[in-house]
Amino acid sequence: MPVEERQHISDAPRATDGDEWEVFVRETSTGPLQHAGSVTAETWDLAYEQASALFSFTATDLWLCPADAVHRFTPSTLDEAATLADD
Repeated sequence: MPVEERQHISDAPRATDGDEWEVFVRETSTGPLQHAGSVTAETWDLAYEQASALFSFTATDLWLCPADAVHRFTPSTLDEAATLADD
């Protein structure tokens, strides 16, 4: 998809009760790193505990990234994506 068709999604925090962490997992030692979801926690070690409980059952590797270091781009707004999912 051409870059000009993507829109920058707000980088504003989605949570108000802690820092957000994006979780990436690799299912095998040679597999690709994939985004699995996000967790909210005050510190990386608490984020790791939460991510491990939620996502590590299939993961060989688990990576955490502060969500404010991630910038999201999509061809549709989140409202449009939610509307499409509801149809």
